[in-house]
Amino acid sequence: MPKPNDIASFPELFDDMEQFLDEQINRLKRAGLLTASVALPAALALFYLAQKMTG
Repeated sequence: MPKPNDIASFPELFDDMEQFLDEQINRLKRAGLLTASVALPAALALFYLAQKMTG
């Protein structure tokens, strides 16, 4: 007997997978936005300070 290869063979194992993946993607987007919102001003501040120190 061949082994099933698709998700449809075991629907009970993957019932909440789509919701879980959506939540994880949203968390990653928020983390990326937070990181960018902190990193960009910090980089600009460092650039400004480096300009003041060299010139």
